[in-house]
Amino acid sequence: MMRCLLPSLALLLVAACSPGPSVNVAGEALIGKHDANVIAFLGVPYAEPPLGDLRWRAPEPFEAKMPRRDATQFAPACMQTMRILAWYRNTAETFGGSRDYYPDLEISEDCLYLNVWTPTLDNKANLPVMVWLHGGSNISGWSYEPNYYGQALADNGVIVVSVGFRVGLFGFMSHPDLDPSAPISNYGLWDIIGALRWIQANIHRFGGDPGRVTLLGESSGAHSVVMLMAADAAHGLFHRAIGQSTGGYGLEMSTLAEVQKRGADLATAMGFDGEDALEKLRAASAQELLTRYIKDVSTEYQNPTLDGALFTKSPWESFTAGEFRDIPLIIGTNADEWWDFIDPDSTTDDVIRAANELSNIDPNVALQAVANEAVPREAIDRLRNAEGYVCPSQALARSMSAAGYDAWMYYFTRVREDEGGQKIRAYHGAEYPYVFNTHDPFMRTTDTDVALTKAMQQYWISFATSGDPNSDASTEWPRFAAPDFPVQELGDKVRTVAAPEPNLCAAFRRSPIIGGL
Repeated sequence: MMRCLLPSLALLLVAACSPGPSVNVAGEALIGKHDANVIAFLGVPYAEPPLGDLRWRAPEPFEAKMPRRDATQFAPACMQTMRILAWYRNTAETFGGSRDYYPDLEISEDCLYLNVWTPTLDNKANLPVMVWLHGGSNISGWSYEPNYYGQALADNGVIVVSVGFRVGLFGFMSHPDLDPSAPISNYGLWDIIGALRWIQANIHRFGGDPGRVTLLGESSGAHSVVMLMAADAAHGLFHRAIGQSTGGYGLEMSTLAEVQKRGADLATAMGFDGEDALEKLRAASAQELLTRYIKDVSTEYQNPTLDGALFTKSPWESFTAGEFRDIPLIIGTNADEWWDFIDPDSTTDDVIRAANELSNIDPNVALQAVANEAVPREAIDRLRNAEGYVCPSQALARSMSAAGYDAWMYYFTRVREDEGGQKIRAYHGAEYPYVFNTHDPFMRTTDTDVALTKAMQQYWISFATSGDPNSDASTEWPRFAAPDFPVQELGDKVRTVAAPEPNLCAAFRRSPIIGGL
């Protein structure tokens, strides 16, 4: 190994021997690296590893372990199956790429780490901070999925932070024997709160302004953003919010009894009975617990819990009553969130079945709204997209506007100009590369895509900077407000349009779904 103490090689080895950029945090010197035009600190611990007796507890603040910490590599993802990795590989294949483009994923229960990309280490720079929460149904996903790399976004004069947090049984389960005087569910959300507290205490060291933190995410990550807008424990920890492809998720919560039953069912499946069942669960192998949970307990979306602690009532109930904090919001959806999950050979009977499965829109109204669709798959895509994303997002934004708070809505319609794009259209997750400027090499990226990337980044960065997506460099984006409630289309063109699905959204019932999910 090269040694940095050889004076005869000093002139040649200065660059190789010099330590990377460094920031002192919590008694440790974090050694980062230069990443394109910015500085990256990867795998930075923000809480103690949630192992052993810390399993199913709120995160403990991190304590220094070493004088210097290498922060040039990502930490393992939290415990999960490979479903999101498989989705990425399937998407690559759809666009003619190789499944091997996405490497295998390392997972661990020791996973409470975050990543920081910053253009400067001037602790007086006071740059806006954008904190990203990954999606994955709260059962999978990780903070450094390839489309979430933050260097290109940070190169625009913002700090980007991506957060790892517990998912699945480790993040959203409970058990009847947990101490009710402490958090007994929603550990993934408590992790996010722990990361936000770390950011408040430390982000100035990376050049960030702790008074301008934007929390943004997609899918279940956006669900968490929306939920935390209503959580007292998160109050003051972030100041703007962006929810990409959320809405319907904000309707859904599990009861404490449901998630406690999952914990009891897991103990039974593991053969742990009696008063020490929880102790045995905490001592068991994380991989064995995950395997058993998926096999015998639940593979469903893990909704946040109405736990009486983090949430004493549904945030949706608060929002529809006009109870908001002054947190400006950008919220929106993609045009074809469900398209790729719908059978191309769907029939009229499948359309009727899809309408009858709607929980918040009257089936008769739904069928009338899509009566002119000649292709059943189109009709089903519209129905599911309306109930799951478009209409609840509009309902939330309307409630904010009526209460006197600022909300902006977008509708992402861009379809890639290649065979893969024609197959899956403006799919769930299609907007990632435009926000982060991380276009995959196997997708065709044209001048239109480059222009849309620039436009979206201008909107997102202006919002993080000032709480308003508009700037002198962007096309005007009006607030989602009466009388017209306009929406910004982000597609082949960037323009203001009428809100989509007016008939379906007029029939949307604004009521929370608690339990039975």
